[in-house]
Amino acid sequence: MAVVIETIELTEVSQNGWAVDYLIRREDGEQLHAEVRCWNTAREAAERAGNGLALEAIADRGLATALERAELAESPASRGAVVISIWFDPADGGNPRHIVTYERAVE
Repeated sequence: MAVVIETIELTEVSQNGWAVDYLIRREDGEQLHAEVRCWNTAREAAERAGNGLALEAIADRGLATALERAELAESPASRGAVVISIWFDPADGGNPRHIVTYERAVE
């Protein structure tokens, strides 16, 4: 199971929400970053929609989602640096969305 090695607070005072970066070690020993962001509008959309799963993910600052996505991403050993970007979508009831960026293309 993936574990968090370091948590870096990225939230700026002027933000209407929060942002955090997790440095994660996967079960295979490889490390990657997951950047998680949530705007207040996404939390409000989840509340309006009664989206308990999204509200739970928002409450834990996306940690469980980041750990899950870290294990599903391709190995940094074969792809180079891996960054997972996770955000909560206000247009979809606050549901989490993600994109994985790899340093190297697959040959």
